[in-house]
Amino acid sequence: MFMKKIILLFVLVISMITAFSQVSQIDSRLYAKYSEEELLDMQQNRPADLEYINWFVENSYVIKEVANPDALNYPKLKYMDKDTKMEGSEVTEFDAATFNIMEYGFEIAAKSSNVYMIGNTGKILVFYSSDDLTKLFNEYRRKRYENQ
Repeated sequence: MFMKKIILLFVLVISMITAFSQVSQIDSRLYAKYSEEELLDMQQNRPADLEYINWFVENSYVIKEVANPDALNYPKLKYMDKDTKMEGSEVTEFDAATFNIMEYGFEIAAKSSNVYMIGNTGKILVFYSSDDLTKLFNEYRRKRYENQ
């Protein structure tokens, strides 16, 4: 009987550890767009949404060099004001080491990529379409949970 209690307690502890490890952590880059209250609410009540935006911040776009940026007629990338949620000034420089997509105003189109010029840097920011993002995220989740 004593051994059954120990085994039951062990299983319970392992279950609790597994349950808590399933909670998505909050990527610090998200604080540029969301308040702590919003992120904690998402973590507790909508963990799938948090998992998606954690993934999105790293995987929703590509940055490309362009040979002749003056010939392109893409909109300029602008900063986003966290408090007003309004676009602000145009981005003029780019640093790959500190780039945080959550600091900028952008739109994601359903069926096509959206492209923004990053100031006069000779770089463009290309967002995947929401259809492509859904496919990529579902593939990410399939691989992630397949390996657990």
